[in-house]
Amino acid sequence: MRKFCATIYLLFLWMAVATIAQAGGAKKTLFPDLAQGLHIYRYDWDVETCVLYVAEMSRHESALRFEVALANAQVLGKETVRSMANRRTHRGDRRVLVAVNGGFGVLGDMRGYGGVLESLHVQDGELITQPTDTKACFGVTESGEFLSTPVEMKASVQIGTHTLLLECVNQRRLDGCQVTLYTPRLGESTRTHRRRGTEIIIGGLSLPLTPNYAHPYRVAGISRDGDSPIPSDGAVLWISTRLKDPTVSEFNAGADGTLTLTLSPPEWNRVQHAIGGRLRLLKNGKINETLVEMHHAEKRHVPGKRASVLNLSHEPRTALGYNADTLFLVVADGRQPKYSTGLTLYELASILIELGATEAINLDGGSSSTFVVDDTVINKPSGQREREVLNAVFITADVP
Repeated sequence: MRKFCATIYLLFLWMAVATIAQAGGAKKTLFPDLAQGLHIYRYDWDVETCVLYVAEMSRHESALRFEVALANAQVLGKETVRSMANRRTHRGDRRVLVAVNGGFGVLGDMRGYGGVLESLHVQDGELITQPTDTKACFGVTESGEFLSTPVEMKASVQIGTHTLLLECVNQRRLDGCQVTLYTPRLGESTRTHRRRGTEIIIGGLSLPLTPNYAHPYRVAGISRDGDSPIPSDGAVLWISTRLKDPTVSEFNAGADGTLTLTLSPPEWNRVQHAIGGRLRLLKNGKINETLVEMHHAEKRHVPGKRASVLNLSHEPRTALGYNADTLFLVVADGRQPKYSTGLTLYELASILIELGATEAINLDGGSSSTFVVDDTVINKPSGQREREVLNAVFITADVP
């Protein structure tokens, strides 16, 4: 019996040692003198064949900040991460040290809507698009407070004695979105179809739109032709023909009303920069339960295998995470078997925990995954070149 117990103990000890030996990977520091409070490194994950690039920004270093950027400074259209970073640096007040690709949206033309975001984007205090995956959002206030609680937009258009709920801002017409506001940030016109809705051209607004907004407006005109020009001092309110609401009849040229918008919970109204992803990876140091269940339900794990279920497929990934002291920007290369096969979302979340993150969201991945340091793309995008994307995330520093 003692011999049997000793054998079991030795077997358990061997397994423990083997697990420790397989866990983690090798880290190689890059750009060691770029900025105080910023640590950049390549991480060769040896559990499977995957190369990651990581930036760790100290939350206690006042010279460093989190920012976001919109491709071409408007919603429609795309731009490379490096180009967005250069444009930000050329403003002269701050320098972009690290940049990665941002959230999800329309990368193809999609009937003129190429470049439209499908997630939250707040830039320099301007609300450009509202949250869709309300649990996968990250924002930073002017005082440096990090927010990642679930967030929703509550907005309405008051006209006469009626109030119409506003559902979307600067997004293409979606099946479940019957009232959309288009501001000049979208582009020159709404790109809408004449058969699908009525457009109310409104003027007299105070722009830019902000997360906590209330301002009177005047109806400048009504169009049923679609693709209305967006006035520089106003917006266009698109209302689906499917919406049967008596409020619609109140919109007449010359009529006055009030546009109101707020984010909930209220602390989100103080954000200066915010971005939305798709799927919350970590909450309070724990991996998303859906990812855990899918991972354990997988009958046979094949390292590096791509799959039709994207959560379980090994793909290039981009993520943003943080803890009480540090912000993490992570890009995992993939689709390159002899170099890096990519990660499942469960594996990505596991690595973020290993790095020390307690909260994290998943950003756009695939060929979009890009890691730029000081104007240089240092990862290997799977498309063999830097892809044009919709928005980007920056770590910036004071200009001496």
